Order: sequence, then C-alpha cells, then structure tokens
Amino acid sequence: MMQPKIEFRTVDFAYQPEVPVLTNVSFQVKAGQTIALVGANGSGKSTIAKLLAGLLEPTSGTILIDHTPLTPTNLAQLRQRIGLVFQNPDDQIVGATVAENTAFGLENRNVPRPEMQTRVHRALEQVGMWDYRDREPGLLSGGQKQRVALASALAITPEILILDEATSMLDPQAKQELNQIIQKLQEQVGLTIILITHDLEMLSLAERVIALDQQQVAFTGTASELFHEKHLLAQMQLELPFSLQVQRELAAQRVPVPDTDLNEKELIEWLTKLL
Repeated sequence: MMQPKIEFRTVDFAYQPEVPVLTNVSFQVKAGQTIALVGANGSGKSTIAKLLAGLLEPTSGTILIDHTPLTPTNLAQLRQRIGLVFQNPDDQIVGATVAENTAFGLENRNVPRPEMQTRVHRALEQVGMWDYRDREPGLLSGGQKQRVALASALAITPEILILDEATSMLDPQAKQELNQIIQKLQEQVGLTIILITHDLEMLSLAERVIALDQQQVAFTGTASELFHEKHLLAQMQLELPFSLQVQRELAAQRVPVPDTDLNEKELIEWLTKLL
C-alpha cells in the first residue's frame, strides 16, 4: 500500500484564539497523487497551503511530509521540496527577464550555474515559455506570467507542487492552457499536486477532492461524488461546472443524457452527435 506523502493529523489553526480557521483537520495525500482542496472563501484552503509550506505554524496537531513531522528545526530542509504558485503571478515576478525570474529560487539555493541553466531551460520548456526567456515579465499577459511563476516553482525540482487559486485571475483561454500544462506534468513528472480552488471546472484534474466547511473537512471523495452533494455545494457557495449545469437541465427536460458527467468538450461532442 502506497504510503502518504503528506499527512495532516488533527491540525488546528487560529490567527486569534477566538477566531478558529481550522479545527481538527486530518487528511492524507499519496505520492504522485493530485488532490483538490475546495471550499468557500475563508474556509481555510490557503491556510493549509501556508501551513504545509511552513509559512504558518499549527496551533495544535501535526503535519508530516514523508512521515517526518514538520518542525522549526527541519522546516528549511523540507521546504526545499515544495513548489508554490499563488493566485496573483505579479507576486512572484522578481527578475528583470523571464529566465532571471525562473532562476531566482535556484540562486537562493546556491545551485551551480551550469545546473541552473539546465533547470531554467527545462522548466521554461515544460510551460511553453522558453522562447520568451529574454522578455521582461511585466510585458507578458496574465496567463504568460502565471506560466513563468509555474516555471519558477518547477525549476527547484519540487516533489510537491501547490497551486493556490492559480487560475482565478486568468481568462478562459489562459486557464485552459494552464490546465493542459498541469495535465502534462501529471503524466510526465509524477509530482504530488495540491490544487486549491473554488473553480469546480478544475476538479477534472484531481483524483480526489477534499472539501472544507466550517473549519473542518466536510467531504472526501471524487469530483463526481461531490457534484451530487447539492446541500454541501450550496453551503460552500460553489457552483457546478457549466457543462454539468447544462447536462442536468437537459435531464430535467426529459432529454436522455449520458450517465457519466461530461466536461465542456465532451458535452459539445455529444450535442453535435445529438443534433
């Protein structure tokens, strides 16, 4: 049986004693698995990312990476294995060029220059931005900036990649492009990926979904199972993907629809055949 790469054991966190953010949160993530963390704004999704990255410390409970508890003494060492991509790519733009920005984390880790160049090249190729290596990041589109931010995270060769609302500021095309890159990473690199999102369209990328509600884990299962939890979705203020809304509306109008949930592409293909 595959051992957990990440484990939260009865973790509590509060910014102030009287305002809990997480209460008794426990879950596991297996190596090479992609999970999605969903929930309403303020449910603690981003707090979990910051706890895992060592940017915050639990009020109580234990966080483990490869069975090793995260402590102040080993924090710097374990953090080296985690790549982070945040909501706003401008927050991760620090270099004068795309290549310099991608190399920033490697310079802080004192990676030898020949290896640094190899890693920067590989990371920018992985996200389709190598041809932009000499461009000024500030002149890029939002989607391109986010791909540079992802390349910067990949360049440190992390074992765990955390994407914290990474598509929320992108237009539909840029979001689709980033999702395709994530799919390639899943297939080719074998990273353990945590997708923190309120966009249920992204759940197609996840093997398992963890939903947070009222400071606790309210659901663990597949995306398809979550889509049938109408009360919980309403409580978390989350909407079904548009393709599923259309599919269920057609079913309500007694139109025979497939038994499986369709994504947007699959729905269009099915409707084309139907017509």
